[in-house]
Amino acid sequence: MTGVHENASLLCGKDPAYYTNTIGIVVDWVIFLIGLPEVCLAFYALLRLLKRDKAAPIFVINLLLSDLIQIGITVVFIISRFFDATFRPFARARCIARLFVRLGLTSSLGFMVLISAERYLMVACPVWYHTKNTAMLSSLISLCMWALSLAYSILDYFSAFSLLVFSIICLLPAPFLVAFFTATWKSLNKSMAMRHDTKHKRRVLGVLSLVLGMYIVLFVPFSFRNLYYSLKGDNAEDTEDSVRDLSGVLTSALVYLSPLIDALIYIFLRRDIRDIVEAFPCCKTPLMKLKVFQERLTDSSQTGTALQLS
Repeated sequence: MTGVHENASLLCGKDPAYYTNTIGIVVDWVIFLIGLPEVCLAFYALLRLLKRDKAAPIFVINLLLSDLIQIGITVVFIISRFFDATFRPFARARCIARLFVRLGLTSSLGFMVLISAERYLMVACPVWYHTKNTAMLSSLISLCMWALSLAYSILDYFSAFSLLVFSIICLLPAPFLVAFFTATWKSLNKSMAMRHDTKHKRRVLGVLSLVLGMYIVLFVPFSFRNLYYSLKGDNAEDTEDSVRDLSGVLTSALVYLSPLIDALIYIFLRRDIRDIVEAFPCCKTPLMKLKVFQERLTDSSQTGTALQLS
């Protein structure tokens, strides 16, 4: 994967520092070698368990699809590094690949917001959620999200202010994610039905905590860094250029590692660890230990998010 192109030209400008930096190279291999099987396994488990469940986690499935786009397109950058950077076919391939990277990142942010909204409605409006929230409605909303993401990605490809615009877009989910987390937390404390269902309460907050925590850690540094340098301009000394390149590599690496974390949302959607064991019967022994991990991760994510909000 590679970062956002800094200017628009026939071949969408020069490759950013992430493409040639050792950190970027290692991260791309980690994304492909670890992220691809991880997301595929989570995807397979979700589809298999859908045979027993009436409600399909449409938004989570689409989030995993956006992750697959980001991971799959990494192959273009991995292979391209074995050739000269000016080799025209691969230079053009990298430009097109950046469009799909942007599509994956934008749609991923959108589905994170939709997942948080869905968790909130499940707690605050349970009657509406179980009667009006159909798979058809969720699918239509998902299609609209994909259409908006694709339209933006195409426009962004020809934009001369790609970095600035995308950094602003990355900050748009922040108020929604914080609002949904806070509102859901309050609704859970007020709900009589949820007051004694500790496991379900943990599972709902676990999803929201993971989504919000992942957004704050992975996307916010990327946005603030890019906004800072976009507004500052290009007048910088050599020392500042090295800091700029390194900060760009590190924040881009965090964003591109998000598919590795998204698969964890699957854990909090299951009512029992036995559901996961049924999906992966060959991994029964290690998966039985996942129950303890699930509870600890939920507690730690809730604590971490509360500290970040305070």
